[in-house]
Amino acid sequence: MQTVVSMANQLLGRFGLTLTSAKNLQMVYQHDYGSAGYERYKNVQIQHNKRKIEKVWSDKPTLTVVAEYLRSHVPTIIGGLCHGTRRGYEQAELSAQLGCAVLGTEISDTANDFPNTVQWDFHESKPEWTGQFSFVYSNSLDQAFDPKRALAAWTDQLRPDGLLFIEHSMSHSSSGAGEMDPFGAHPMAMPYLLFEWGRGKYRLVDILHPSEKKGGKFELWIFVVARLTGVQEPI
Repeated sequence: MQTVVSMANQLLGRFGLTLTSAKNLQMVYQHDYGSAGYERYKNVQIQHNKRKIEKVWSDKPTLTVVAEYLRSHVPTIIGGLCHGTRRGYEQAELSAQLGCAVLGTEISDTANDFPNTVQWDFHESKPEWTGQFSFVYSNSLDQAFDPKRALAAWTDQLRPDGLLFIEHSMSHSSSGAGEMDPFGAHPMAMPYLLFEWGRGKYRLVDILHPSEKKGGKFELWIFVVARLTGVQEPI
């Protein structure tokens, strides 16, 4: 299977971009768990989930941007799904703002400790979720063992008029990636990855640039993605 890094080298090379051997300077990075593979990944995710269980990345101003965009672009909001929610803040806040049911997923068994949270690996499809949600939100794509597979699952969970919101920052780039957060992509690389991975399945429809969060420490991008339904004409 072609790795994310080798794919990035091939694709970004068309634009004259060179990936150096220094991880902090790479446009795209995917951590290699060696022979332990997925099992090591899962154990690491659970370990760090429990270590960081009191910490919340999401914040109300950013989620308000998501909610306002949804109200402007989705006529009827049926319900939502948030992936990698740890304590469940995202689903609680979006549910309160949008007045609909919102579920969250978390790979750790700590999911059972928080309301409206399901223990689930977000890479996996769940038949009863297919095509059911007006929106899917996550700030945890950097925690993906296989981001292409995760995005395919997330977009498959959208209703035909639904939207996927991927919250991203420089801390989600290769400089912040490693065993704990195995996928990193510079914000400039994300649109191209979404285009390449989404061929025939989904497309990038907008990029939101909210005010900086956490006291200006983090600059944010929110990539808005829609499912492709029916035959798509070439651009």
